[in-house]
Order: sequence, then C-alpha cells, then structure tokens
Amino acid sequence: MRVPGPHPVDASTGLGVGYPHEMGRTTMAIAAVLLTACGDSAPVTMMPPTIDAPTIDAPAPPAHLVAYVSGYGPNLAWLDLDPATGALTPVASLAAFAGSPSFLAMTRTHLYAASESTSRVGAYTIDQGTGALTAINDVASGGNGPAHVSVDASGKFVLVANYGAGTISVLPVRGDGGLMAAIQTVSAGTNAHQILTDPSNHFVLVPCKGSDYIAQYTFDPQTGMLAANAVPHLTTAAGAGPRHLAFAPGGGHAYLVNELDSTLTTLAFDGSTGRLTAKQTVSTRATGATGANTGAEVVVHPSGKFVYASNRGDNNVAVYAIAAGTGMVTLASHTPTGGLTPRNFTIDPSGAWLFAANQGSSTVTTFAIDASTGGLTATGSPITATQASFVGFVALPAR
Repeated sequence: MRVPGPHPVDASTGLGVGYPHEMGRTTMAIAAVLLTACGDSAPVTMMPPTIDAPTIDAPAPPAHLVAYVSGYGPNLAWLDLDPATGALTPVASLAAFAGSPSFLAMTRTHLYAASESTSRVGAYTIDQGTGALTAINDVASGGNGPAHVSVDASGKFVLVANYGAGTISVLPVRGDGGLMAAIQTVSAGTNAHQILTDPSNHFVLVPCKGSDYIAQYTFDPQTGMLAANAVPHLTTAAGAGPRHLAFAPGGGHAYLVNELDSTLTTLAFDGSTGRLTAKQTVSTRATGATGANTGAEVVVHPSGKFVYASNRGDNNVAVYAIAAGTGMVTLASHTPTGGLTPRNFTIDPSGAWLFAANQGSSTVTTFAIDASTGGLTATGSPITATQASFVGFVALPAR
C-alpha cells in the first residue's frame, strides 16, 4: 500500500517548497511585470499548477513465523511465534510418516523429514495460512540411518546424509513438492553427519564424524549431480569428530562444531574453489568444566557478529564474538539451556530469539539474545516435545 507524503510549505505563499509549485510562483511574478509594462493595472490572479502528492511505501506487514519441532518421538508439531515476546504457542501436530523424524528441512512451501528408524525421507506441503502439514510421499534415503537433510538453494533437490551407511544422496523434487528416488548416492565417509550447499549453490560439504574430515564436492544445480572436489577432504584433528558446520553471512567463513573433542573450528572458505581451510580451533566448554560432554549444533547469528555452539553433558550453549574481517572467535559466555542434551537449536530470522531443543528432557526452551553482546537470557516457559532433536522456522505470508 502507498500513502501520501507531506510537502514542506512556504508560509508566505502557502505553496510547497522544492516542488514545481515554485515554478508557478515565478510564472506569476513574470506575468505581473509584463502586464504592468503594458499599462494594465488590473489585478492578476493565477492559480498554481496542481501537483499530485508524492507517495511513500508503507511498512510491509510482519511475516507469520511458524516453528516446526520434531525428534525421536512419533510426531511433527508446529507452533506460532510471537516475535515481540519470543513466546511459542502450540498450534497442532500430526503423526509423522515414519518413526524418529529426527531432522527436518524446509522451504517456504514444503517440509522434508528424515526418519532414522526407517531410512526414508518424507515430503509435506505447508499450508500458507496456518502452517499445517499435509503428507505427499516418502522415498528411501539411499543409506542406513539418515541424520541430516537439506534443500539446495534452487529448491529442486533434497540432499541427505546417511550416518549409518556413510553415504550421501540426491533426491529430485517433483513439481508438487514430493520426492523422487535418489539420482545419485556416493560414499562420503564414516558417519556422514550433515550435508549442505555453500551460499553459491555450486559446492557441497559433508562433515564425517568417524573419518575426521569434511568431504568437499562440486554440485551442479541444474542436474543435481555431485563430483569430488579437486581437494576432496579437509582433515580435522584426530578424534575431533566433525559434526555440523554453518556459514557466516557473506560465505567467506564457516564454523565447525566437533562432537568428540568438544571444539569449534573457524574455517576460511574459498568461494571460487569450494574448499575450506582451518584457521582456529577453540574449546566449546567453560574453563574448569568436567565430566563427559559432546558438541552438537552450531549456528551463526544473522548479524554475523556471533556464533553459538551447544554442549551435551554440560547442557549449555557457548557464545562467541566474531571478529570482523578475520572471522576469528573469542569466547564470550556460556548459558545453560534449561534442559538436558541440547542436540539442536536455532535462531529466529530477526536474530532476537534462540530456541534450544533438549532431547534428554523433551523440551524446547527460549532465550532472548542481547544484540550487543550476543548473550542469552532465558524467557518464558518450556514447550514439551518428545525427545526433541530439531526446531526450525518458516516465514509464511502475513496474516
């Protein structure tokens, strides 16, 4: 919608300043001189030209944000987010197409769920008014125990990392959002734990926990086909257990959480070659922390100023400040997640709220994010979700 904007006004004339009205004032003055020169003393009355008021774009209404939650229980649930308070309001849930839908991937119109227990991936439509899910179909994941699923930037392909088999698969997306059988399945490495495209959508990266490397591929977004990069792996420290990585805005850096040694690695990314280079590795644990712990999830704040990593055992989220330019990190704080085994967490699109999925306590907890420090403050009441292992958002059209 567009609304009229005000004009500045000259108090002496009542005419708008800085617009063609001033041409009208000048024209009247010239006409008066000419008439006087001709001996005509009659008063002169001239109306300024009519000018349409300029228009100003009204602010777009806020999107309708819907959270989707799943885990090792039987259901997929969706909840409405109040962006002002961070409150999640349960809307509905349905039985998933198969058990243990432990990880989800979404576009604005479709949701894809990986079932670890059946080694299949299910497709759903997302109702654009309510966020409700309707099952379309499901297909084999291309290997045992899929742990991660993502959608390429074109929306034409769903990518799957099969943890048990150590394979990755490419599933074409049909016109209705449903899935077709895998067009390619390749061995990536032991315990392939994640698969994602780079920001250009021309490269694919796969952290392989049991192989202590990140597999690097080229990706053809037209055909969906993968090929090993000229440098096929970035090797991590022995026993690190690379699990998940996340790109910073701009794509020049990425951050890797290593599960087995509880560390976070800063990576430089060459967008022309699709290759990673390690720059820095720091602990995800607080000084003096003891007992068993594993790293789980990593998320970069939308501002690019902070990166977060979760600890299962210490049951907290580590907050790091990111140095502009270099991408290097400095530990800022740790905040308990208010539950057990924070396997997954996400940040809403505005960057105001963080939501942690605590698998061990079957809860999702909410935290306000300090825009200056990146620090977290618990807020609201936990949401119950059986063995929660995923929480993520879709921005639907405003209601």
